[in-house]
Amino acid sequence: MVKNSEFVEYKETDIYIVGLRHDGIIHVFYKDNVEITVNLQFELNEIFKSFCQNGPRLFLFQAGKKCSINKPARDNAIAMQDQVPAIAYVVYAQNMVYKMIANFYYKFNKPKQPFYVVTDFETGIEWLLKYKPN
Repeated sequence: MVKNSEFVEYKETDIYIVGLRHDGIIHVFYKDNVEITVNLQFELNEIFKSFCQNGPRLFLFQAGKKCSINKPARDNAIAMQDQVPAIAYVVYAQNMVYKMIANFYYKFNKPKQPFYVVTDFETGIEWLLKYKPN
């Protein structure tokens, strides 16, 4: 679970926690049993923009137990990538099933920005920080 003390600024609902970490990474955590929809994507993108007023940032995505993404949201994720102020993305897959799903999806829907799926949280942070602007 994500701790709010890790963040300089954050927004929390019953569906997600989005926080700006001290190292400048935006950490997106979907709580247990969340279905990611197009409406949720647009809601989150408004939060992303508010955290990125000084320019694009690094993004870390993490999902709780039994999260899913519906087909319209899968299709929309690539369509809206130019609207998300991102430099690079990491998906932290807490288990091999999430990792296989993420890798399969992104094999066919290549994002424009650098993208990496990890099962070790710290490895993901280290990889993202290589893209941090000076």
